Amino acid sequence: MSHFTLYEESPIGVCVVKRDRKDLSVLYANPALRKALSVTDYAGQTFEAIWPTPEAKELAKKLKSPTPPRRATLSFQDSNKSVTRWALVNIEEKKYENQDCYILWATDISASKQAEDKLNTALERADASSEQKSNFLATMSHEIRTPMQSVYGLLELIEQEDPEANILTMTQTAKNSASGLLEILDDILDFAKMDADQMELDMFEVPLRTLCYGINEAMEVKVHGKPVELIAKINEDVPFVVVGDPKRLRQIIMNLMGNAMKFTHSGSVTISIDRNIQHINITEGRLGLRFEITDTGIGMSDEAAARLFQPFSQADNSTSRKYGGTGLGLSICKKLVDLMGGEIGVTSIEGTGSTFWFEIPTEEVSTDSTVLDLPELEGISVLVVEDHPKGRQEIERSLRSMGGVIESCGSYAEGLELAQQRPFDVAIIDQGLPDGLGLDLIRQVMEIRPHMGIIMYTVRDDAGLQHTLQSLGAVYVSKPASRIGLGEAVLDAASKVQKLTIEGPKRLLIAEDTASIRDVLQRQLNNLGVEADFVENGALALEALKSDKYGLLLTDLHMPEMDGYSVIKTIREAEEKNNSDRHFPVISLTADVQMGERQTYMSYGFDECLLKPVSLGQFKRLLIRWGLLDAVIEQIKDAKPTSASPPSFQEAIDKEAIIAQMGALDKDTIEMLNMFVEMTEPLIEKIRTCEKSNFGEMSELAHSLKGAARSACANILGDHAATLQIKADEKIQTPELIEEIMVAFEDVKKDVKSLKA
Repeated sequence: MSHFTLYEESPIGVCVVKRDRKDLSVLYANPALRKALSVTDYAGQTFEAIWPTPEAKELAKKLKSPTPPRRATLSFQDSNKSVTRWALVNIEEKKYENQDCYILWATDISASKQAEDKLNTALERADASSEQKSNFLATMSHEIRTPMQSVYGLLELIEQEDPEANILTMTQTAKNSASGLLEILDDILDFAKMDADQMELDMFEVPLRTLCYGINEAMEVKVHGKPVELIAKINEDVPFVVVGDPKRLRQIIMNLMGNAMKFTHSGSVTISIDRNIQHINITEGRLGLRFEITDTGIGMSDEAAARLFQPFSQADNSTSRKYGGTGLGLSICKKLVDLMGGEIGVTSIEGTGSTFWFEIPTEEVSTDSTVLDLPELEGISVLVVEDHPKGRQEIERSLRSMGGVIESCGSYAEGLELAQQRPFDVAIIDQGLPDGLGLDLIRQVMEIRPHMGIIMYTVRDDAGLQHTLQSLGAVYVSKPASRIGLGEAVLDAASKVQKLTIEGPKRLLIAEDTASIRDVLQRQLNNLGVEADFVENGALALEALKSDKYGLLLTDLHMPEMDGYSVIKTIREAEEKNNSDRHFPVISLTADVQMGERQTYMSYGFDECLLKPVSLGQFKRLLIRWGLLDAVIEQIKDAKPTSASPPSFQEAIDKEAIIAQMGALDKDTIEMLNMFVEMTEPLIEKIRTCEKSNFGEMSELAHSLKGAARSACANILGDHAATLQIKADEKIQTPELIEEIMVAFEDVKKDVKSLKA
């Protein structure tokens, strides 16, 4: 059968169009197409002329383009011109009578198109109804929450007025009820978001063991004296950190735990995590985790279990009357697990207990890496009050990896003492401390240090507590937060605090014997707009302090005539002798890393320690903390992610460090580095010609070189000088090390010479 005969007899419309970007002339149209389009004569006509609809005109434009489509859906009128019909057109490029053509095959799809339109209309109506319902729930929750927050706040104020015992009891009962209502409103808001498909997961890192142990700690308050043991079982093959949404994963487990504890009067409630998944499929490179919350409670029948996970549904009406609750919690759990790509279910035996389980796909995260770039916390001073040693170590390690300067303790009393001794940019305080409540400590700290940013980092999930902290201006962060979540909370808290307002003089005095370091510090102070005076030793510093025009002293520890240790001893003895109420702040300025430990510098009487080399960000934050910088704290601009990997080689001058220290590698910075080379050359010559057996002089020379080199970010030279000082103190001759210092200094000279602004 020829193509022509095939086209003529086909029930599908066929149109042959000349493939020409200027003119889509119709070469042939079969009877089926002519009948559908009511065309009697197509000779000499274009495709747009025989198919005069907007969709056909748009297709004609595309057929004239370099990349014509392969399929299109076009409307056309029936023979009476009264009903719009639809055709699916498939397009081929072929030869027809030795011409390049398009063959268009048109299939009538009007019936399926009408069904599709009806379905879309029904979906639009359903979406509109769902959106209306969700908007109603969200509006209702918001409108109720607003007055409830006022009620809660007023009840809290009454509680603080030290009322009579009966009034206090009624107030606390009302406050607990208000807190419970706020939790229900949060559930309704979450349900409304998920019902409107507006809930999104924030994928970060989830430390699973911290999560589970923290949840058990939070649930302890709900045991209410019942003989119920809370247990956590995590298999050894379960990774320490996985990818997930820590807030929503915590919400699921907390809901299931709360549900289990509600129906368990004795026995145990156990959280278990393993990799024995049974209901979900895992793609290569990922892993599946199964979470189980098992209780020894009242259990339920299969019929009752089948009704769970539906909105506003519980096992039966008697359960709702006896145990309370809205029935929203399990529905929210199911929606969240679905959002995570997992499955959730329950197995139960009446009178024996229940096991709620869910399985989710995830990925393991190496503890040496991070899923997202970490915020930069350079120079931000953080006080951590956390009673669990492992938790405290985890917080310290996380924040130090981002550049934070961390002091930590494990009790209310220690936290209060530290806050009294010195200012911090931010305090991170747990609620459950062994000797008091974190909320009470926060209130005291705010009185002592009203400028400090406050974060409560707690396992408690208490809407009322969140409101209280919000009214105090503190940040509420639930455990466990991801590293980036905790870092961003610290950065945000530090960016919003006010500078410390102090009475008295605000001028800065710096005691430093090395000229190049004085030059670096002076340039940094010029950049920050802070006035300061410099002296070359401790004796001159004490003399200058008699003028009473200084509010803060920064002192080097190793100086001629009188060192920093003697300076601080003299100042503190004078304060004690005179019974002075004034505590004059003194900051040690040193390259000795060991001196940076709180126990060390505080044992000498210093208030804080600034380690050389001093970056511009560190200097700025220290001056703001002590009230000498008249500027509102700004968030660190252009914060760069913390790099976990060290550079492959060390330059004689660390360019990134010098930019961080001076603000830019500009003309002034290069001039400072040239001055460092010029001032250090005589020091290098003294080291070279020093008697090898004169260990005392060698130690002093090495110390001076160490501080100067590190302040100029000549790290290799500074490290060699530090080693030389140690060897000299141990009375060990090291001629080869002196040679290395000579070479390192020559490298510094070459590197500085090559710098261009």
